[in-house]
Order: sequence, then structure tokens, then C-alpha cells
Amino acid sequence: MLKMQRLSSFFVKNSIVTILKHFIPILLCLLSFTSNAQKIQKLNAEIKYGFIIPHAEDLRAVSNTNPIGIQLTYSQMQLSKEAYEICNCFFDWGVQLNFHDFNNPDVLGQAFSVSTFIEPILVRLKNINISLRSGIGTSYLTRVYDEEDNPENQFFSSPLSFLIYLQPRLNFQISESLDGNLSLFYNHISNGGQSQPNRGMNYPMLGAGVTYYFDRQPFPEHAPKKLKSGMKYYAEIFSTQRKSEFREGRDWVVGVGAGAYHAVSGINALGLGGEFINDQSLNQSEEIGNGFIAAPFISHHFLFGRFEFAQRFAYYASKPDNYTTNNFYQRYIIQYRVWEGLHLGASLKTHAHVAENIDMRLQWKF
Repeated sequence: MLKMQRLSSFFVKNSIVTILKHFIPILLCLLSFTSNAQKIQKLNAEIKYGFIIPHAEDLRAVSNTNPIGIQLTYSQMQLSKEAYEICNCFFDWGVQLNFHDFNNPDVLGQAFSVSTFIEPILVRLKNINISLRSGIGTSYLTRVYDEEDNPENQFFSSPLSFLIYLQPRLNFQISESLDGNLSLFYNHISNGGQSQPNRGMNYPMLGAGVTYYFDRQPFPEHAPKKLKSGMKYYAEIFSTQRKSEFREGRDWVVGVGAGAYHAVSGINALGLGGEFINDQSLNQSEEIGNGFIAAPFISHHFLFGRFEFAQRFAYYASKPDNYTTNNFYQRYIIQYRVWEGLHLGASLKTHAHVAENIDMRLQWKF
């Protein structure tokens, strides 16, 4: 046991050094990329404090702790009209490093994460703005589930897992080169169904920090690109793999979907549709059709030009008998328009607060 802890500590320390060795050259490269006249570059540091949501009664005892964290971020904002029209707003994009200590070293350990994000400005005043950062990345977890050594940790079962987060931020100017900021984080870590148990951890946090500007510049005035009115229709295909319920190894999960939505404001739309999924990890007899799932859904869409963040609430109209006892599930989708009509993205499927899998998807809008 002691030997494993030493090996874990050694791996963590070397992982941090490796991340920093790669992050610093990337940072220097980004700092020299493109003309300063067309972008704003920033470095941000924050401290964070939060709590863990116990999404099941048997997790309540181990959830009774308060995670703390440190965050370092490099970001840049392009000021050109072409960049503005990507989301009909000014936005930051960048790289974020996080250290989260779950304040339970024996069971939950710590998480070291690296992620990318996009952060559109939603409200812009003279010296204050409100933005919404959303990101996805990878976490290394120092303590995970083990049937004998760590059975209490039902949150994590693989050291490398996915991190997804939303971060509303209030930013206020302190000086020409400094901003202060207050943040609310909603973090989710799971392994995307790669191993079990995969109950995932949801933990909100409050953050406070400062942002250093390399060269603060005034925002140019760009007219937003008008979105097409009326109904928007789409068809999609998506796929992932899950550990089989009945066999060794992993099986394919393949699905198709279709739907429509109508914009109700500049960045909001409401819609409905349906998904049809063949989940072979649930197919006990391996006969075609035994892993079939059909689910109609209602949806909400945040529309930021080329970017879209959608949330679906779906009902199981048909599912295998050996599958979940839940009647509903949620899906959270982020995607980007790579060509006119063609979108590439990923989604997270959950039952309430419990993550099931992460998939990759292609969507065509017409």
C-alpha cells in the first residue's frame, strides 16, 4: 500500500513537471502568434472553494467535504470582424490548468486537469462584463475505486478521466493591466463509461482571482451577423463505446437522431426531436435489435454563431429490459460548424447527476 502511494506521488509530481514543460513553450508560442493589434492576451489566476453534490444516498458520507483549488489560465481574444461573427460576440479561448484537492486524501485524493475552453462575453459595460466559460479536458486522479483498497470511492474508477465545466464570470477593471473576477464553477468529472463504477462527480465551486492583460485594447464596433429566422431542421449520427454488461471487452453504441428548433431570442432556441440508438453493450443475446433504444426529447439551444451548446431532456419510449430503471435521461451537447450546414461535436449522456457515456457526433442542418 505504502509503495503504491509513493508511486502515485512520484507519478503526480512528474505529471505536473511534464505539463509545465509543455505548457510554457505553448504559451510562449501563442504569445508571439498573430499581430497584437488584432487580439487581446491575458493570464489569469484563481483560487476556488466548493462542495460535492451527493447524487445518491450511499455517497452522502464520502461527499461530506469541501474541495479547494487553484487555476491558471492563458487566453486570447481576437478583435477582427471575422472572429466576432463566429459567435456574434467577442470571446476568449485558451488553455486552463487546474489543481483540485477534494480534502479527503485517502478516498478521493486530488485531480490535476488540463483543458481548453471558449468564453463568450454575454454582457459588456464600461468597466464590467459578464462572460460564460465552458470547457472540456482531461483529469489525472490520484485516488480511484478499488474493490479491496478503496471501495468507498464510487465517483472515479480510472485515473485518466474527462473534465467538463461551466463557469459564469463577473470581470471588473482594477487598472489598465489588471482585472478582478468572481466565478461560479460547475465541474463534472467522469470516465465517459470507459470503466465501472462510473457515477462521476459533480462539484460546484466559488472562485476569485485576477487577470493580467499584456495589452488592453478598446473593443471595435461590429454589427452582429443576422441569423436566419424560422425553423431549423437537423439530422445527426453519433457513436461511442461502452464496457459490455455481459462479455469481456467493449461494444459499440451507435445512434441517429433528428429534430427541429426555433429561435426565441438572439442566442436562445427551443426545439424537439428524437433519438434511435443501438447499444450493443446491453445486448445479452447479441441478436440485432436487442440493444434498441428510442427516445423523444425536448431541447434548449444556446446559439453563438458557429458554436452551439444544447441540452436535451429525453424519455425512454423503448429500452432493453435489463437496462436502467430511469425513465428519463439528459444529454449535453457542444458542437462547432466546420462547413456550411455540417457540425462536429461531442455529447455527455447522464441519468440525473450520474454520467453514462461521452460520444462523438456529426450533425447536418438544413
